[in-house]
Amino acid sequence: MNQIAASDIKIILGDFNAKVGKESIYKPTIGNESLHNGTNNNRRKMIQFVISKFLNVRGTTFPQKDIHKATWYSADGRTANQIHHILISNRFRSAITDIRALRGPDIGSDHNFMKINFKVKLRAKTGNKYNKKRKMVNIFQNPKWKQEYAIEINNKFEIPENLDDEDSSDNGINEKWENITTRIKETKQQLIEKDEGTETFKNKWYDEECKFAIEEMKTARQK
Repeated sequence: MNQIAASDIKIILGDFNAKVGKESIYKPTIGNESLHNGTNNNRRKMIQFVISKFLNVRGTTFPQKDIHKATWYSADGRTANQIHHILISNRFRSAITDIRALRGPDIGSDHNFMKINFKVKLRAKTGNKYNKKRKMVNIFQNPKWKQEYAIEINNKFEIPENLDDEDSSDNGINEKWENITTRIKETKQQLIEKDEGTETFKNKWYDEECKFAIEEMKTARQK
């Protein structure tokens, strides 16, 4: 932690097995919206760590219903604890605008998902040039688009007349080079537009095997 630059956003999140209370002495660090009134030993250790590293506990600072604070339920469903916590640098604590536990997703565990709304303003601005480069990297991870790009490029330069026909034989080398780069850029743009109009990369990990595994898990839990 001490080796990380102060300008970087430090976020630590996970199951600390720590019940945070509502003591006023720790209010600037933990807020006043914890699910618990009491404390435990792990909680004291976590608070000491948070204070020593100039962090802030965000999960206990937002007013939510108790059902949206509990991150763990006992097997009988009667006991609920808030033991998952999100720690962030004091400097960037306002970047987290909301935190709540989600009871709906079936993950085959007695723990709940945590939903975090995170919003931060960065000074560096990325232009279209960077975005296009990133899109091309993502596109070339798909063998289909990779092959189509190679075919399109090959078709554009396969016929000699495309590069050196009678009308352009007297053109200078700079004009010819400009012609080549223009064709390459046009091919890239066409591929990006095709990719944006499809859902090739959306949820590609969720296939029939995943569906079958989830159904088996639900059947096992019912038994």
